[in-house]
Amino acid sequence: MTQISISKVVRRARHIGLYILMAIIAFFMLTPIFLAMFNSVKLESQILSANMTFFPRSIHFDNYQYIFDRFGKFGAYFKNSLIVTLSSVLLTIVFCSLGGYAFAKLPFRGRGIMLSIILFMMTFPLAVLLIPIYIMEYNLKLLNTNIGLILPCVATVVPFCLLIMRSVYIEIPDEIEEAATIDGCNVFETWLHIMLPASTGGLSIVTIFTFYNIWGEYMLSKTLVTRESAMTISVGVTLLKGEGGWQFGVLGAVVTLAMLPPIIMFMIFQRSLVSGLLSGAVKG
Repeated sequence: MTQISISKVVRRARHIGLYILMAIIAFFMLTPIFLAMFNSVKLESQILSANMTFFPRSIHFDNYQYIFDRFGKFGAYFKNSLIVTLSSVLLTIVFCSLGGYAFAKLPFRGRGIMLSIILFMMTFPLAVLLIPIYIMEYNLKLLNTNIGLILPCVATVVPFCLLIMRSVYIEIPDEIEEAATIDGCNVFETWLHIMLPASTGGLSIVTIFTFYNIWGEYMLSKTLVTRESAMTISVGVTLLKGEGGWQFGVLGAVVTLAMLPPIIMFMIFQRSLVSGLLSGAVKG
């Protein structure tokens, strides 16, 4: 066997090993998701049975009927989550697309220091900031409000998203910006008409990252929201635990419904997200 053939065998073996490893990781990550989906169409007696099976023996929609019968309560959870998440995504895109352009293309005094401060902020665990945030929102009477949850959620994702957008703008050639300046565009017009359309891949990454992080956010929601009418789905689902314990079937149905918005968002931005990753949007 020649050396070239041996190298091909080794390379193929590495690929097979990588695929096997990825399949194992995917199995462990997808198993809880499928378990929640299967539990959502089982009766509670089947879930708690000693002979419980992973796949449902028969399909029942009683758990979904339970949710729709109480749509006023569960609908409020989903509505609050959508308001908080979509508002946070919009604000994050605006702040990070503007700030990333400034840090990447506009020289100003103290830029390096401000970037260092942003990096330093990313090292702080959220748990350390919960008490100061709570006291601040208590004094401002923002507890149990959507805006009181939107602002800290945006603050937690902005530093990372700002660095992403900065890297995206750095990858755009300076000649494009100079041509826009020669054509008479000011800084804002250059950003709006030239730089922003050229950064759609990075914007997709920011959108998906922000949506996923805030839709499933629990710590801030649990701390800043105590009124049931203002709860998001991540906190409201914990109320399913009553005196008799967890309602696992209803819990599976709620989790299954809660997974739909992130999946839909990924499907919408999948193409631009992949192109953004391939173009090196997260370099820098």
